Amino acid sequence: MRPLFGRIVLNEAGPTAGAHPAAVAEGLQGAMLGAIGAFTRADGRLDYGRLRASPEWADAAARAGALRSVSLGDLDGRPARLAFWINVYNALVFHGIVALGVRRTVWEVRAFFARVSYRIGGAVLSADDVEHGVLRGNARHGFFRRRPFGASDPRLALALHPVDPRIHFAITCGAQSCPPVAAYRAVALDQQLDLAARNFLNQEVAVDGRGRVSCSRILRWYARDFDAAGGLGPVLLRYLDAGPVRDAVGDRARPCDAYRAYDWALQHEPAE
Repeated sequence: MRPLFGRIVLNEAGPTAGAHPAAVAEGLQGAMLGAIGAFTRADGRLDYGRLRASPEWADAAARAGALRSVSLGDLDGRPARLAFWINVYNALVFHGIVALGVRRTVWEVRAFFARVSYRIGGAVLSADDVEHGVLRGNARHGFFRRRPFGASDPRLALALHPVDPRIHFAITCGAQSCPPVAAYRAVALDQQLDLAARNFLNQEVAVDGRGRVSCSRILRWYARDFDAAGGLGPVLLRYLDAGPVRDAVGDRARPCDAYRAYDWALQHEPAE
């Protein structure tokens, strides 16, 4: 039976290892993606029942155990840290969906993102902690006035500054309207994030016959991150392909006229 409150730490079991943290996170996310691919049917739907009972899933879930003993100080440089935390976040969200038996949407689990957690190098971090505390530089989010990590919280040292807004095209909340995911690597991170931004924005920014630009709500929710990086307009102009959408954005200070409803149905639709 699923607990109603408190952290749900998903990687307390499984072997620990002395591997480099980058290799652990890449291997974990790669195993998650491999398990998804193995049980995705020809119609694109995922057979969660077979996945959950499979050796592929057992291997992927067990790999998360190695995060307990990683030394985060071994992550050398910002690209290595960014790639590590992006991989961890994406693996954690999907791990939570499968382990908790989510059937239609993550909102079936009370406070899903605040509760599903991994123990990483001795510290427990939830999905919210990783996204807002680490990847967004300890930023407030939603209606919360308090930052994820207080001044005396040792996890504050993990916060990454400045925020790279391209993370929002690389991390997934497990919903249909979220970006697709990959396994990220420090040596190719800049190119991978550019590709993720280009793919997402060209799919999620549109213009109608009246010249009104509609955008993903991600661009509204995280407007501060884009503003801190020079503004959303320049980001759109950098990644949108030449054509009517890019022309409609132009040099407008507020490029989005409307934001589409967010589809919270599972990104990998259930087969059953």
